[in-house]
Amino acid sequence: MDENTIKKQVGSKIKKYRQNLKLTQFKLGELIDINQRQVALLEAGKSFPSLTTLSKMSNIFGCKVSDLFESDNDLSEEELKTRLIKIIKSSSLEDCRRLYSIAKTFILS
Repeated sequence: MDENTIKKQVGSKIKKYRQNLKLTQFKLGELIDINQRQVALLEAGKSFPSLTTLSKMSNIFGCKVSDLFESDNDLSEEELKTRLIKIIKSSSLEDCRRLYSIAKTFILS
């Protein structure tokens, strides 16, 4: 995997985590001591975060630094199932109903 691919993959993960927390680029930048433009460049894969920035992001996102580099396509079946269970356990009843409806539609059709 080349450097540009890694930058884009990490940038995409940063964006997903940020959006899941409903943070703007500006707010994330404030929390990790960089400006909004730097966050935008990271998310676009045009720049790469320092180790300090990666560490701050992982703390805010509640993940490990390595999670920002991991592709979901590389996960084993067991790890995928473990993560799905974790998501389900932390979901509200309404979210569980939505997840069930989606899963039922795709798996049982």
